[in-house]
Amino acid sequence: MTLEQLKQLALQAAKREVPSTDFSMSQVNSAVLDGMKELVGEGYHNWNMNKHLLFQVIEQVADEVVPQRMSNLLGLFAEIQTVPDGQTYRFRVKRGRQRAKLYVTTAALSGLYETFRLDSDYFQVGMSAIGGATIIDFERMLSGAESVAENMDVLIEGMADAVLRMVQTALVAAATDPLNVNIGTNVVTEAGFDASEMVKLVNIARAYGGNATIFATPEFIAEMGPDAIVPVATGTGQGVYSPDDIDAIHKTGYIQIFRGAPIVRIQQSFVDDTNTLTTVNPQFAYVMPSGQDKPVKVLMEGGTRIREWQNYDGSVEIHAYRKIGVGITAYNNWGIYQNTDITDTTV
Repeated sequence: MTLEQLKQLALQAAKREVPSTDFSMSQVNSAVLDGMKELVGEGYHNWNMNKHLLFQVIEQVADEVVPQRMSNLLGLFAEIQTVPDGQTYRFRVKRGRQRAKLYVTTAALSGLYETFRLDSDYFQVGMSAIGGATIIDFERMLSGAESVAENMDVLIEGMADAVLRMVQTALVAAATDPLNVNIGTNVVTEAGFDASEMVKLVNIARAYGGNATIFATPEFIAEMGPDAIVPVATGTGQGVYSPDDIDAIHKTGYIQIFRGAPIVRIQQSFVDDTNTLTTVNPQFAYVMPSGQDKPVKVLMEGGTRIREWQNYDGSVEIHAYRKIGVGITAYNNWGIYQNTDITDTTV
């Protein structure tokens, strides 16, 4: 098997794709394993000689899969661009109705997110390194007990989670920065979910054209509860679920629309083995105007880079990293809701 053939198979394994209906996913994983054995040979000596070819395969797979996964996770409200190493990219923003109101929140050299007034139609984001890590047990991989697809999944998921955390940090910073007075009135902080406050944010976003979309974690959506669209005769003031909501909860576990605004779930995952620490703070939901200039800007510079550490037990710890920049164009066309009754389970 040639190196290019192995790269193609590894890419299909990472994407969970099969080349044709004549193959199964297990056959693709087996073919990748056979290709790895052929590439690195048997024993640690051959591994040390050829491991960088394997790293090259993983890097190229990550270079293609990570942007695609970012698009799937963030594409509805984020503009994602990639550039080669050493090149810069200037994001263009639509001025229009928000002229003289536009602020940009991006990472400063200190590592903190800072907000500044945007006086031109273009801006650049500050770059930092994000990454993921996995442990490759060489003997277990050669015996078939571990698959390359699983290890690549760990790396790619770790990198995707890191970008998601950066985006949330930037969104919260943009909404809570005291310099950005325009977005301040669009921030709701409540101990619980208040449907009337969410309606206010939805209507603000709709005022700038089109509909509004609510982006929230599964934990936040689960706490949204019944919506008091119809007065309850009992006088208790309790809301009621619409029949469509009941059907959506039955089929998916969550409501999928709120007062005509679609609800998009932000992917949540755990960062520890006890399933207690999450990637994203579940307290927040974001209300974005549909069909407008996307407020989140993500720039990926260069490709994935891999570093390795040899552990005492003979396993190899692989760290993949990539340069990422995140910026938020903030003015008064979007809102953020924080439910403090939900426990912040992030690190």
